[in-house]
Amino acid sequence: MYITEIIRTRAYYEVHTGDAVYELDGSLMEQYAIKAGMHVPEETLCTLHEQSRYRRGYRRACHLLDERDYSRTMLYRKLMQTYQDKALCQKIVDALTEEGYLNDRRYAEKLAEHLVERKRYGIFRARQEMLKRGLDKELVEEFLAPLEEKAEENIPEVLERKYGRDLTDPDDLKARKKVIAGMLRLGYDYRSVKNAIEDYFADWEE
Repeated sequence: MYITEIIRTRAYYEVHTGDAVYELDGSLMEQYAIKAGMHVPEETLCTLHEQSRYRRGYRRACHLLDERDYSRTMLYRKLMQTYQDKALCQKIVDALTEEGYLNDRRYAEKLAEHLVERKRYGIFRARQEMLKRGLDKELVEEFLAPLEEKAEENIPEVLERKYGRDLTDPDDLKARKKVIAGMLRLGYDYRSVKNAIEDYFADWEE
């Protein structure tokens, strides 16, 4: 195909022919000495176009992983926002998984600990957050199960830290309902929260 024009963009070169526009990586442009006015087989341009998109997508994925951890599903969704190419995004995710940069088990373990031990979420909220990130349900349950006792132990601390100003009158049912609703949103179960409030007022009165 005859190359009519080459336009440089911030991320790649646009190689124009009479029928199509190909996005080529700068290093591939140099390697194949692509220039305006050349005749290049269509198959070659298509191959270089796909290689270029893969290189850009892979670099983008590595940049994202440098900033924070991702699950496979989360990274795939993020790449799709930019490239809108299912096959390309899946290929990149698979490559990063094979190379060890993506690991859902490792990510699930760290996330479970972060949500329960640092964010002080209850198990129900932690489960929702993990599933929202595309983690497998069995994987989520595996890493949340050892943290159930820790989540229960967090309730008194969360009550006092977040709702101590509301819990000043044992007979204020409106305040109790507000606190219970807030604790339920954090993922704690009703019975545990109700018992913790009773214990809180018992200690408070003493």
